[in-house]
Amino acid sequence: MRSALLVLALGTFAGLSVDAGAEGIVSAEAAVSHDNNLSRALSAGDIVSDTASNLAASGGFYFALGERDAVTMTADLGVSEFRRFNGMNNVALGGTASWSRKFGLGASAPWTKVSASFAREQYGESIRDGTRSNFTLRAGQRLSERLELSGGGSFERYRADNVVNVVPGLSGDAFSLQGRSLFARADYALNDRWIGFARVAARRGDVTASTRRDPEIFEYSNAVTRDPAFGSDYIAYRLSGTTTWNFLAGASLALGDHSSANLAVTRALTYASGGIEYQSTQVNASFIVSY
Repeated sequence: MRSALLVLALGTFAGLSVDAGAEGIVSAEAAVSHDNNLSRALSAGDIVSDTASNLAASGGFYFALGERDAVTMTADLGVSEFRRFNGMNNVALGGTASWSRKFGLGASAPWTKVSASFAREQYGESIRDGTRSNFTLRAGQRLSERLELSGGGSFERYRADNVVNVVPGLSGDAFSLQGRSLFARADYALNDRWIGFARVAARRGDVTASTRRDPEIFEYSNAVTRDPAFGSDYIAYRLSGTTTWNFLAGASLALGDHSSANLAVTRALTYASGGIEYQSTQVNASFIVSY
């Protein structure tokens, strides 16, 4: 299945052609990321960390609709390979469509953007395979030559293909999740090449935590199944009604008109019923090229 996705993706990108009135766009990203709590576990003995190599590519069309409106449509491909836990390796193939509008002319005019994305994802452990969808509304404005503020909200949903029931009378659909988020972001140009950025987001919805057998988390779970991605003794628990705070900070260095090097650190704090909580830190270094 993974090979079929790769072949389809290559065919999609190779078949792109620019129609009248459309501008072709393409971007690629190579990144290395480290997560110190990949399993989203609670107890120290169940927490696992890993480093992943990530490749992403996107290609499509940009349509300018007058001076203030634009539509973008792209086909998207992502591949992640983990150093330790091969069951987390994944390929994602999908597409994104967006509409943006500027409420005025010039760089300081406020703007808004609506986007929708869909992707099929396949993992090294098929229990995690599924379809992801995301709808996002953003708005922002450049307040000065150096500072831009933006914010918005999103709704995301992941529907898992395979459901394996392991507890009689309890759902085994532990990887199907949905959530709603609100976020705010600031971008500040330090000079012509450096940009610093920070983002805070609050998410309300479902999460999957994978640990060894844990009666405490089981009590507050509404779906349970095995998670062989981390070992034969790991169980995936779905917790609903959780609140997750994400704090991101980073910097971007322009290497030219079409490329940049980027570094970002994200701290995530998740709180669930029954006093259950866990934390994770992700570090991501990337190189991006876009035309």
